[in-house]
Amino acid sequence: MKQIVSDIKEGKFKSAYLIFGEEKYLVRNIKERLIKATCKDGDTMNFTKYAGKDIDVSDVIGNCDTLPFFSDYRVILIEDSGFFKSANETIVSYMDNIPETTIIIFTESEVDKRNKLYKKINKIGYVCDCERMSTANLSNWILKRIAGDGKKITGDTMSYFINTVGNDMENISSELDKLLAYCLNKEVIEKKDIDSICISEITGKVFEMIDAMGNKNQKRALELYYDLIAVREAPMKILYLLARQFNIMLQIKEQLEKGLSPKSIASKIGMQPFIVSKTAKQCDNFKFGTIRMAMENCLKLEEAVKTGNMDDKMAVELIIIRYSK
Repeated sequence: MKQIVSDIKEGKFKSAYLIFGEEKYLVRNIKERLIKATCKDGDTMNFTKYAGKDIDVSDVIGNCDTLPFFSDYRVILIEDSGFFKSANETIVSYMDNIPETTIIIFTESEVDKRNKLYKKINKIGYVCDCERMSTANLSNWILKRIAGDGKKITGDTMSYFINTVGNDMENISSELDKLLAYCLNKEVIEKKDIDSICISEITGKVFEMIDAMGNKNQKRALELYYDLIAVREAPMKILYLLARQFNIMLQIKEQLEKGLSPKSIASKIGMQPFIVSKTAKQCDNFKFGTIRMAMENCLKLEEAVKTGNMDDKMAVELIIIRYSK
């Protein structure tokens, strides 16, 4: 990452860049900074984007070989091509012939470091692996955001914030925006502020899981569940949170059907207005009876697990599969 920052600062660019990694926030941020430094905003003449696994390689090469129009560079962005899992020999060979006026930027979700294209770009360009930040680096990044807003936070409260929202920078950025807005008239951020406004990492993923279920995206819902299992979250805790969220949805759906506004509902049930508004949108994908049944099923499966009649991991899977059909 430092190399790309240096290239932008000096205005000297490699012919090809590969940006990938677990930290999607950094991937997007670095990609956008690189494009902004090499191509003017809205310059559709000199910027071309390709995405997906059905990219026409001959079209890519044709664009790469075209001279820029009143610009120093022609910028080609290629996203999630699959070229770094199964190398395209044509594009690999072309890497040695990229014109000096062309910059190719690859961003990928999955990369095999043994791949020919990966090795080629590592040789002729620059490979940027955006790994998760350490807690110390995350703290420094958050501290700059907080200080930039004219506020302060103690070390203990900082640790509490990170433990609450997790180490995903995308989620941290979103929760930090809410926290700073909530503490608009305060100088020092406290733990009670975090408890009042921030959504914990597991709660956020359970919310997203139910969103995926409502959209009938079973694959995404299961992926989110397995992500939580991978970081050793207990299935019973996830099942409890699913039941709790369905219960909240049930209360909000009932009030919505009576014609109350999200603001009125928030006051009536004692919940933050932004949470009610988000949940109200989530309710759109479920009928009232379905929400009630889902909550009841969660409770029944919880009892089945406790009595040894059901495996805990399977219990959550059953809920996800049943309500995402």
